[in-house]
Amino acid sequence: MAFHAQAPPITLDRARSIARSYSKDPQDLEPQFGFVLAHIHHALPAPPAAAAAAHLSALPASGDGVDRVSTLPDAILRDIVARLPVKDAARTAALCRRWRPLWCAAPLVLLDNHLLPDGGARDVIPNIYLEHADSRAVAAAISCVLAAHPCPFRWVRLASCYMDEERGQVARWLQHLAVKGVQELFLINRPWPLAVDLPVPAAFFSMPALARLYLGFWRFPDTAGLPRGAAFPRLRDLGLYDVVIEDHDMDFVLARSPVLEMHASNVESITVVDAPRLERLFLQMVPTEAPCCRIKIGFAPALRLLGRLDPAKHEVQVGKTIIKAGTVVNPRTMVPTVKILDVNVRFVVRSDAKMLPSFLTCFPNIETLHIHSQKTDESSGRLSTKFWQESGPIDCIQAHITVLVFHDFRGERSELAFLKFFIESAQMLKRLLIVFGKGCFSSIATSK
Repeated sequence: MAFHAQAPPITLDRARSIARSYSKDPQDLEPQFGFVLAHIHHALPAPPAAAAAAHLSALPASGDGVDRVSTLPDAILRDIVARLPVKDAARTAALCRRWRPLWCAAPLVLLDNHLLPDGGARDVIPNIYLEHADSRAVAAAISCVLAAHPCPFRWVRLASCYMDEERGQVARWLQHLAVKGVQELFLINRPWPLAVDLPVPAAFFSMPALARLYLGFWRFPDTAGLPRGAAFPRLRDLGLYDVVIEDHDMDFVLARSPVLEMHASNVESITVVDAPRLERLFLQMVPTEAPCCRIKIGFAPALRLLGRLDPAKHEVQVGKTIIKAGTVVNPRTMVPTVKILDVNVRFVVRSDAKMLPSFLTCFPNIETLHIHSQKTDESSGRLSTKFWQESGPIDCIQAHITVLVFHDFRGERSELAFLKFFIESAQMLKRLLIVFGKGCFSSIATSK
């Protein structure tokens, strides 16, 4: 896909126009965008620089004034420099002659919020409300750092500028990173208004060393025009957040990522059509106001782990059958390979509770079951043990489940009724772990 470096940025008038087309005031949308942005950044893996900084600050200072650190081998010193925030890493060259060549030889970690005026001191999560002047300053600093440092960048997170306004620079950044062998890349756009119409440059398809890629608020490039050899030979972890991507482009990415182990995406539906190597499918918890997500499971003969299913937020379809409370199960509506199931349940909501037996019946060979008891203000009455007994025999409980982990237990009668039913029915149960909900019991004696 051609990348137009001279495309004009979104103006305030256009922002207002788009917002009003959704019957929204732009100022009303900004807090919502802040919530989504914070959610995405909380989901990102922690940077190595943050952990290293905490570790180094804990080292005791020497009282004799002798510089013992500089006597360490070059490989160790380069590793120290590589784990520092990029500004601090550059400053090590001023320490003494011993340190000057290390900065140029170290593979760096780059977090662009360290380039903000406050140096990212307030939080590793970039400020939700970012001044455009600060955004432009960060973009200029990124360009300087990438151009000046001759060695690889092993870990890069760019999330502190309005990339719609820096299209030409963004394209050059990715070209630099492709040449410098970036291994982990987090590219989070800050679109304003909330219109995800900026295509991410396709240069990341030319990053053979890339092992982790997270994209946020982008339109995925059209893969039809990519070279035949475009691929992610080392990609193991992929995260897509509010990314507009066509089905055929997703198929392309999965087909060209032979060692992919983890894929994370916020989507409205997931369809597993033909996935002979898929072993784990785990869904993040979704906000209460988020739309329902449909999960279609087709051919997945290696699927072993499925979670976190939520009866209130997920509609599960096995084959051509949508699983509902009381669904009559047959071999076509079963996924016998799943051994670990993770489920959210609001035990005081009858519609949620009715779905649990249906889920369990669809996965007859579960060995480990995780139940998360969700707290809610909504209630349709307490459920007794009789309620669960009326659901009929559940094969996986009677003959297969050996481990039950019950999370966020609050001692409610509906929770106790389910546990009583489960323990009486689970003939193969070996381990029962109950995790108390935070703040629910003041002492062990109270819990008993």
